[in-house]
Amino acid sequence: MFMWILIILLIVAATAGLLFLIGHVFYSVCLYMKNDKQYITGPIVMDKRTQKYEKIFLTYGPRDVYLTNRQGLRLHGIEVDQHASKWAILMHGYMGRNGELVDVADFFLEEGYNVLSLSQRAHNKSEGKAVSMGYYESDDLVDWIRYVVQKDPNCSIVLYGVSMGAATVMMSLAKNLPANVKACIEDCGYTSAWDEFSYQLKKMAHLPPFPVVHVASLITKLRGGFRFKDADPLGAVHRSHIPTLFIHGTKDEFVPTHMVFKLYHFAHYPKQLLLIEGGEHAIARYQDPALYFSTLREWIHTYV
Repeated sequence: MFMWILIILLIVAATAGLLFLIGHVFYSVCLYMKNDKQYITGPIVMDKRTQKYEKIFLTYGPRDVYLTNRQGLRLHGIEVDQHASKWAILMHGYMGRNGELVDVADFFLEEGYNVLSLSQRAHNKSEGKAVSMGYYESDDLVDWIRYVVQKDPNCSIVLYGVSMGAATVMMSLAKNLPANVKACIEDCGYTSAWDEFSYQLKKMAHLPPFPVVHVASLITKLRGGFRFKDADPLGAVHRSHIPTLFIHGTKDEFVPTHMVFKLYHFAHYPKQLLLIEGGEHAIARYQDPALYFSTLREWIHTYV
């Protein structure tokens, strides 16, 4: 009898140890940004389309700006101040860079906006070792919003984000934002980090969330200070009052399209849903740029 108890205890201990190790590997692979992520996202390549828009963007005289956030991290942004009364704050996605959004920046500049395109923590020139899928990044965004309002107390602000940037933007909506923030545009954001990781685990490894996501969330709490369910755009959208345009491509296989329907449903304020037929993750605007940017134009003209 004692032998069987001992064997069971050893099996339980070995299983717990293995799960503990898996949780640490999950954190290191997915959230710790000092490790190469190209095997997840692929190499970052500036295609000819982006090069064309970057040339236009450079004619506006962008400059580097920096901010020290509430945790003491020095964060980077690229700013174009046209001395307008309207600002667009842009947030790139996971493993992205602010330069990927130059076409969006050009759009807002042509519409007469000032533009602040941000590098999220642990990306590019911004300090930090890990990402939190929008949880801490939304606090960073609030700090940047205050930076803009301090420059221009009477300005109007539009928030725009793609993928993890969209999650960051949505989570900021539930915070005590100044009245200067007039509208939000989110493109292919997820409902929560928990939902996204559960989906990816099933898609890539054909495994159910339990117990891997549960253990990985616990390890992330220990190492990163947050749980996957804390990164909760859905809950933030439900508590927000800021008009939001929800955008998703119908062929998004990274953040599944069904998530946008839930986000849209939980928004109880002026809202609009734009589905881009055939649009893939984070590049739906390339699929139908005319529809995409005409919708953005109509949206900002309505609320700003």
